[in-house]
Amino acid sequence: MRRYLQQVLAFFAFAFLAVGSSTLVAATPAQAFGNETFGCRVTPGTDTTWRTTCSNTVPASSYNVRFAVLNQSGGGYTYSWNISGTNHYVSSGCTSTSSSCVVTVSNNQDHFINATVTYSKDGQSATRHAEAFTLMYCGDHLC
Repeated sequence: MRRYLQQVLAFFAFAFLAVGSSTLVAATPAQAFGNETFGCRVTPGTDTTWRTTCSNTVPASSYNVRFAVLNQSGGGYTYSWNISGTNHYVSSGCTSTSSSCVVTVSNNQDHFINATVTYSKDGQSATRHAEAFTLMYCGDHLC
């Protein structure tokens, strides 16, 4: 009888661990709204960090300034973009379904670009701001 009871207890312990571990493996914690960040980067360039203020770091004939909402919790977001600044054009994104917005500027003058995005999901929304500047290069040095 004692051996039988040990086998039954061992069976239930194994079953409990098997079910518990599969639940732990299958369940991933959901990120909540509000963990998003917003920043910009300029390419070509040497700085690959997303920042609220970004700038060019190498000479080029033109630059792409990318603004992006990062660290989103899944899909279902909508976006409202407001981009202002000197002599730029939108080269991609900047739509209600795009988490990024890319503007292009030429190296013919200093440019200052301001971006504001309002993003929404499941009835919640937030507004963020970032700014980029590209300074004109004359050859391999700033003018």
